[in-house]
Amino acid sequence: MQKLLQKRQLVLITLVLALGAAVFVNWYYSDPDLADYAAAATTPPPLISLDQEREEHLGEAQYVHNPMGASAREYFAGARLNRAAAHDEAQAVLNAVISDSTANAAAVSAASVSLQALSNAIRLQSECEALITARTGREALVVIGENSVQAVVGGPELDSQTVTQIKEILMQKTDFTADQIQIVELAR
Repeated sequence: MQKLLQKRQLVLITLVLALGAAVFVNWYYSDPDLADYAAAATTPPPLISLDQEREEHLGEAQYVHNPMGASAREYFAGARLNRAAAHDEAQAVLNAVISDSTANAAAVSAASVSLQALSNAIRLQSECEALITARTGREALVVIGENSVQAVVGGPELDSQTVTQIKEILMQKTDFTADQIQIVELAR
Protein backbone atom coordinates (compact mmCIF):
# COMPACT_ATOMS: atom_id res chain seq x y z
CA MET A 1 0.00 0.00 0.00
CA GLN A 2 2.83 2.37 0.87
CA LYS A 3 4.58 1.70 -2.50
CA LEU A 4 1.34 2.51 -4.32
CA LEU A 5 1.07 5.76 -2.36
CA GLN A 6 4.69 6.65 -3.19
CA LYS A 7 4.11 5.96 -6.91
CA ARG A 8 0.97 8.12 -6.88
CA GLN A 9 2.86 10.94 -5.19
CA LEU A 10 5.69 10.63 -7.70
CA VAL A 11 3.24 10.69 -10.61
CA LEU A 12 1.40 13.65 -9.07
CA ILE A 13 4.64 15.59 -8.56
CA THR A 14 5.71 14.84 -12.16
CA LEU A 15 2.35 16.05 -13.52
CA VAL A 16 2.48 19.23 -11.43
CA LEU A 17 6.01 19.96 -12.70
CA ALA A 18 4.97 19.28 -16.31
CA LEU A 19 1.95 21.57 -15.92
CA GLY A 20 4.15 24.26 -14.40
CA ALA A 21 6.62 23.98 -17.27
CA ALA A 22 3.80 24.21 -19.81
CA VAL A 23 2.39 27.32 -18.13
CA PHE A 24 5.85 28.92 -18.06
CA VAL A 25 6.50 28.18 -21.75
CA ASN A 26 3.06 29.53 -22.68
CA TRP A 27 3.69 32.71 -20.67
CA TYR A 28 7.19 33.10 -22.07
CA TYR A 29 6.15 32.94 -25.74
CA SER A 30 2.90 34.89 -25.41
CA ASP A 31 4.25 37.80 -23.33
CA PRO A 32 3.70 40.92 -25.50
CA ASP A 33 6.54 42.81 -23.82
CA LEU A 34 8.95 39.99 -24.68
CA ALA A 35 8.19 40.43 -28.40
CA ASP A 36 9.06 44.14 -28.07
CA TYR A 37 12.32 43.26 -26.33
CA ALA A 38 13.21 40.74 -29.06
CA ALA A 39 12.40 43.25 -31.81
CA ALA A 40 14.51 45.90 -30.09
CA ALA A 41 17.40 43.47 -29.77
CA THR A 42 17.42 42.65 -33.50
CA THR A 43 16.86 46.22 -34.74
CA PRO A 44 20.10 48.10 -35.35
CA PRO A 45 20.48 51.38 -33.51
CA PRO A 46 19.65 54.53 -35.47
CA LEU A 47 22.48 56.10 -37.43
CA ILE A 48 24.01 59.21 -35.96
CA SER A 49 26.60 61.48 -37.45
CA LEU A 50 30.05 61.58 -35.97
CA ASP A 51 29.64 65.19 -34.91
CA GLN A 52 26.30 64.59 -33.20
CA GLU A 53 26.68 64.13 -29.45
CA ARG A 54 30.28 62.95 -29.69
CA GLU A 55 31.19 63.50 -26.03
CA GLU A 56 28.08 61.77 -24.69
CA HIS A 57 28.78 58.52 -26.56
CA LEU A 58 32.53 58.08 -26.14
CA GLY A 59 33.44 54.41 -26.07
CA GLU A 60 30.12 53.21 -27.49
CA ALA A 61 29.97 51.37 -30.81
CA GLN A 62 28.56 53.44 -33.64
CA TYR A 63 27.72 52.84 -37.27
CA VAL A 64 30.12 55.11 -39.06
CA HIS A 65 29.33 54.43 -42.70
CA ASN A 66 25.99 53.06 -43.82
CA PRO A 67 25.13 54.45 -47.26
CA MET A 68 21.99 52.34 -47.58
CA GLY A 69 19.28 51.84 -45.04
CA ALA A 70 17.82 48.50 -44.11
CA SER A 71 14.91 49.01 -46.51
CA ALA A 72 17.29 49.33 -49.47
CA ARG A 73 19.10 46.13 -48.49
CA GLU A 74 15.75 44.39 -48.11
CA TYR A 75 14.67 45.62 -51.54
CA PHE A 76 17.81 44.34 -53.25
CA ALA A 77 17.67 41.00 -51.43
CA GLY A 78 13.99 40.53 -52.30
CA ALA A 79 14.46 41.61 -55.91
CA ARG A 80 17.40 39.24 -56.37
CA LEU A 81 15.40 36.42 -54.82
CA ASN A 82 12.44 37.10 -57.13
CA ARG A 83 14.74 37.33 -60.15
CA ALA A 84 16.44 34.04 -59.23
CA ALA A 85 13.05 32.36 -58.84
CA ALA A 86 11.95 33.64 -62.25
CA HIS A 87 15.22 32.46 -63.82
CA ASP A 88 14.88 29.04 -62.20
CA GLU A 89 11.31 28.71 -63.43
CA ALA A 90 12.27 29.71 -66.97
CA GLN A 91 15.20 27.26 -66.94
CA ALA A 92 12.92 24.47 -65.73
CA VAL A 93 10.43 25.12 -68.52
CA LEU A 94 13.15 25.24 -71.18
CA ASN A 95 14.83 22.11 -69.83
CA ALA A 96 11.47 20.34 -69.86
CA VAL A 97 11.02 21.21 -73.55
CA ILE A 98 14.57 20.09 -74.35
CA SER A 99 14.22 16.77 -72.52
CA ASP A 100 10.70 16.05 -73.85
CA SER A 101 10.96 13.15 -76.28
CA THR A 102 7.71 14.13 -78.03
CA ALA A 103 8.85 17.70 -78.82
CA ASN A 104 9.74 18.45 -82.40
CA ALA A 105 13.26 19.43 -83.42
CA ALA A 106 12.36 23.11 -83.99
CA ALA A 107 10.96 23.46 -80.44
CA VAL A 108 14.02 21.78 -78.93
CA SER A 109 16.33 24.00 -80.97
CA ALA A 110 14.43 27.15 -79.98
CA ALA A 111 14.45 26.10 -76.32
CA SER A 112 18.19 25.45 -76.47
CA VAL A 113 18.83 28.89 -77.95
CA SER A 114 16.56 30.50 -75.33
CA LEU A 115 18.28 28.60 -72.53
CA GLN A 116 21.68 29.75 -73.78
CA ALA A 117 20.43 33.37 -74.00
CA LEU A 118 19.00 33.13 -70.47
CA SER A 119 22.26 31.73 -69.14
CA ASN A 120 24.19 34.50 -70.85
CA ALA A 121 21.82 37.17 -69.43
CA ILE A 122 22.20 35.77 -65.90
CA ARG A 123 25.99 35.88 -66.22
CA LEU A 124 25.97 39.41 -67.67
CA GLN A 125 23.62 40.69 -64.95
CA SER A 126 25.90 39.35 -62.26
CA GLU A 127 29.03 40.77 -63.88
CA CYS A 128 27.43 44.19 -64.40
CA GLU A 129 26.22 44.34 -60.80
CA ALA A 130 29.67 43.45 -59.50
CA LEU A 131 31.36 46.08 -61.68
CA ILE A 132 28.87 48.80 -60.76
CA THR A 133 29.38 48.06 -57.08
CA ALA A 134 33.16 47.99 -57.47
CA ARG A 135 33.43 51.22 -59.45
CA THR A 136 30.72 53.32 -57.78
CA GLY A 137 30.48 51.82 -54.31
CA ARG A 138 26.72 51.47 -54.70
CA GLU A 139 24.63 48.34 -54.67
CA ALA A 140 22.93 47.69 -57.99
CA LEU A 141 20.39 45.36 -59.54
CA VAL A 142 20.68 44.87 -63.30
CA VAL A 143 17.88 43.40 -65.39
CA ILE A 144 18.65 42.57 -69.00
CA GLY A 145 15.68 42.26 -71.32
CA GLU A 146 15.44 41.56 -75.03
CA ASN A 147 15.52 45.21 -76.12
CA SER A 148 16.78 47.10 -73.07
CA VAL A 149 18.69 46.95 -69.82
CA GLN A 150 17.64 48.53 -66.53
CA ALA A 151 19.87 49.19 -63.54
CA VAL A 152 18.41 50.00 -60.13
CA VAL A 153 21.07 51.73 -58.05
CA GLY A 154 21.00 52.37 -54.30
CA GLY A 155 22.91 54.75 -52.12
CA PRO A 156 23.04 58.51 -52.01
CA GLU A 157 21.67 60.68 -54.80
CA LEU A 158 23.05 59.87 -58.25
CA ASP A 159 25.26 62.44 -59.91
CA SER A 160 26.10 62.69 -63.60
CA GLN A 161 29.54 61.12 -63.16
CA THR A 162 28.07 58.01 -61.52
CA VAL A 163 25.37 57.73 -64.20
CA THR A 164 28.07 57.95 -66.88
CA GLN A 165 30.15 55.24 -65.19
CA ILE A 166 27.12 52.94 -64.95
CA LYS A 167 26.18 53.51 -68.61
CA GLU A 168 29.76 52.79 -69.70
CA ILE A 169 29.79 49.54 -67.76
CA LEU A 170 26.47 48.43 -69.23
CA MET A 171 27.45 49.39 -72.78
CA GLN A 172 30.80 47.56 -72.50
CA LYS A 173 29.30 44.38 -71.05
CA THR A 174 26.14 44.25 -73.17
CA ASP A 175 25.42 45.12 -76.78
CA PHE A 176 22.94 47.85 -75.84
CA THR A 177 23.30 51.50 -76.79
CA ALA A 178 22.96 54.41 -74.37
CA ASP A 179 19.33 55.03 -75.34
CA GLN A 180 18.46 51.41 -74.50
CA ILE A 181 19.85 51.73 -70.97
CA GLN A 182 17.68 52.95 -68.13
CA ILE A 183 19.16 53.81 -64.74
CA VAL A 184 16.79 54.10 -61.81
CA GLU A 185 17.73 55.52 -58.44
CA LEU A 186 16.23 53.57 -55.55
CA ALA A 187 13.87 55.80 -53.61
CA ARG A 188 14.78 56.22 -49.98
